[in-house]
Amino acid sequence: MLNSLLSIRYVYVIAVVFTLISSIMSLIVGVRQSIEGFTHVYRYASGEEVAAPKLSLLDSLDSFLAALVFLIFSLGITKIFIGYDHPDDNLPGWLRIREFKELKLLLWEAILVTLVVWCMSSVARTFPALTWDALVLPAIVLALSVGLYLMQRNESSAGNSHQGGPRG
Repeated sequence: MLNSLLSIRYVYVIAVVFTLISSIMSLIVGVRQSIEGFTHVYRYASGEEVAAPKLSLLDSLDSFLAALVFLIFSLGITKIFIGYDHPDDNLPGWLRIREFKELKLLLWEAILVTLVVWCMSSVARTFPALTWDALVLPAIVLALSVGLYLMQRNESSAGNSHQGGPRG
């Protein structure tokens, strides 16, 4: 029974493949936006009138970070559901995911960084005419940051209590 349930885990290959494709597509979009941003900055440096030449570069950073989030999700799902018994010596230390909680925290941090960049670009686009609506995204970033901080603090205090308490 357990072996038949474990064989179902290969269904997650579908999620891994499409998430990896999404990562590659976000990477391609980021490259295109970077090239567009470089041309805007070059035209601006040449004296041509260009509105907000650096916004395309900020958008490309957002696309690259989205590609990273998709890649982390793809690698994490692969490691947790499909290749959990394979060694991960070729991966950097921060990508050596052993359990779902580690994937959740890594994704939370990556999404938070992506939202910060997205927030910066949205504020930069509407800067002269900011309204109270512009505070919604920073409030979401703040709520996610506080939640991440509390979760990590809770886990570190739980880890200390399992190890015999804090040393002093």
